[in-house]
Amino acid sequence: MEEEKKEEMDQDVAEEESSEEVETKEDDGDEQYEALKNSFVRLQADFSNYKKRIEREKSQQIRLAGEGVIMKLLPIIDDLDRAIDNSDEEDEFVQGIALIRDSFLQVLESEGLEEIPSDGEKFDPNLHHAVVTEESDKEADKVLETFQKGYRLHDKVIRPAMVKVSK
Repeated sequence: MEEEKKEEMDQDVAEEESSEEVETKEDDGDEQYEALKNSFVRLQADFSNYKKRIEREKSQQIRLAGEGVIMKLLPIIDDLDRAIDNSDEEDEFVQGIALIRDSFLQVLESEGLEEIPSDGEKFDPNLHHAVVTEESDKEADKVLETFQKGYRLHDKVIRPAMVKVSK
């Protein structure tokens, strides 16, 4: 009889141990599940952020794709401006050149190019490049004269205006 009691006790102990193992295994399974779930959620968020960043970079590249070509065309605009400024504005040929220049600028403006205002403006080192400073009766840090126009392309300064600034 004592043997039967020992066997029953051993059986009870074995059942308790196996039930503890099952609970431990279930706890381990839940922890693994939560860890995998958290990892998956982080991975999804990272991928979503990656896609958004790539789209932003792609749209910016498309927006600024013409910057190189526009930079090469700006000296031509400067030459046309100088030709018009140093000629008789009543001459029909000069008027034709002015119309061509205006059409040319309209095309570039439709691509996002805009002129940076300078004459009479307050000097801004982000927009203007001071090549000469001069004593003046005007307020200090005012642009007195523009030597070369500056331009922006979609809010990015691609060429600062070269100016004379008052002291």
